[in-house]
Amino acid sequence: MYLVRGKSLAKLKELHLKNSKTDRSAAPEWPTMHRVNWDEFPRDNMAKLNLHRTNYLTKDELDSGWAEAQQNLYYAPAVFYLTIPQNSSNWSIYDLGAFAQTLMLAATDMGLGSMVAYEFVKYPDEIRQILPIPEKEAIAVGIAVGYEAEDHINNFRSERLSLDNVLQIFD
Repeated sequence: MYLVRGKSLAKLKELHLKNSKTDRSAAPEWPTMHRVNWDEFPRDNMAKLNLHRTNYLTKDELDSGWAEAQQNLYYAPAVFYLTIPQNSSNWSIYDLGAFAQTLMLAATDMGLGSMVAYEFVKYPDEIRQILPIPEKEAIAVGIAVGYEAEDHINNFRSERLSLDNVLQIFD
């Protein structure tokens, strides 16, 4: 786990903004898959999230605010980067996810907001320019932490699936 803030985060944001504005192709260390190739359940869930966000945000927020926030790493005052050895089993990925959730719950307990986003890990080489993360570690997850600004965008809350859609009970 690596925490970046202050001057180091400012340098990282500068690199990220440059990469984003030049439309540099993303190169995360974990493979990505286009949504059209996703299984129906996660694909539909992501489509509903995007529609809900589109309906919530104003036209200006959609046209410039959202993209600008992404390009500026959501204006986060601090970002945790979680890594995992390149040669890890899938079970280690589960462990990393559980650790990430616990970290975010701990942040919430301390009155901080947190957010996981693909945007934080799109360009691992820019992260390694700032942080001494060895090549043998995959940069898996980026989690922004900080006090939420009073802004309409920050009040967005995604809809949740009903329990009936994700839970099956057997006696």
